[in-house]
Amino acid sequence: MIKKTINISYIDDRIDNILDRYLDDFCKNHNNNNRDFNYQLNFSDYTFKSTDTYKTLLSNSIINNSNIIIIDSRLFENENSNLSKFTGEQFKIILRQVLPFIKTIVISQNIPEDGSLTIKKFQANGTMNTDGAIDYYNEVMAPVLNSTILAIIEEFEVLQQLTLDNEVDPVLIGTIQSTITGLHDTALFEKEDLDKLIDLFNEVKANYDY
Repeated sequence: MIKKTINISYIDDRIDNILDRYLDDFCKNHNNNNRDFNYQLNFSDYTFKSTDTYKTLLSNSIINNSNIIIIDSRLFENENSNLSKFTGEQFKIILRQVLPFIKTIVISQNIPEDGSLTIKKFQANGTMNTDGAIDYYNEVMAPVLNSTILAIIEEFEVLQQLTLDNEVDPVLIGTIQSTITGLHDTALFEKEDLDKLIDLFNEVKANYDY
C-alpha cells in the first residue's frame, strides 16, 4: 500500500532543539503506532535567514510542500530581517491567502493573549528537562496537531471523492489539487497588496482586542 505523506515543518530563526526533537519524535511515533494508517507523517525544519522575504518563504520548497507549518510568532521581529514588521500570526493570514490548504500553528516564547490560538513554547527554567517538555507538549501541542492532521485528511478524502464523482469542473479540481500540493500563482502579493492585508489584520485584531 502506497501511503500519502503529510508534511509537518517547523520554522524559526533559532531552532528550539527541544521543540524540534518533540515534533520529530511525534511524527516517528505516529508512524510506528499506526502502521495500517493510510497516511504517514514527515518532519522537517527550516532556519529563517535574515535575507528571507515573504516571497522567498512562500516560494521555499519546504513551505510549499508542507501541510502543517509550526512558525515562531516573533520570527519576523528580527532586526536584521526585511520582514521586521511581520508577526507569525500575520504570516499565517498571508499564507492562507496564497496556499489556503496549508495549516499554520503559531508558537511563542511569551504567554499568549486570552483567546489566542498561539501556543507557548516550553521553557526549562535553566535545565534541560526533557520529560517535562514531553509532558507539556503532549498537553498543548499534540491535540492541536492531531486535530489538524484529521482536518487535512478530510480535505484529501473529499478532494478524492470530488475527482471520482466527475460532477465538478475539472479545471476547478485541478486548481484545488495544485494548491494542496503547494503550487500557486507566481504573481504573489506585491508590497501594496501585502500592506493592505497587514492593515486589515491589525484592524480586525484591534477591534477584537477592544
